[in-house]
Amino acid sequence: MNRFAKISVIATLSALSFGGISYAAGVEMNWPNQIEQTIRNFKGDNFRIVDVDTLSRMNETRARIDTETPQQLAALHAAVDANRALAAKLKARDVEMNNIAGAAQAADGSLTLYVR
Repeated sequence: MNRFAKISVIATLSALSFGGISYAAGVEMNWPNQIEQTIRNFKGDNFRIVDVDTLSRMNETRARIDTETPQQLAALHAAVDANRALAAKLKARDVEMNNIAGAAQAADGSLTLYVR
């Protein structure tokens, strides 16, 4: 019985650890509270642009984008404006500032910008 209890405790702790890793890598990690700071400090070319309409209606990211407030969008746009290098790269790709609807940073540090 003691051996069984030890195995149960180890299995429970392992499951909790994996759950924490999964949670940290999700959109909650950097949405929307810290994303503005992330965008302001973002450097490099490791970003992609995704059309919101390509996301499923059931997608968690799309749900967050659809419920953003005007204040959150304004803060997002101001953060992109503040990062002149990123803003120039977006302009070179014909991305209009008003079309940026959301952003998220992946666990690898890359940035995804969602546009409408």
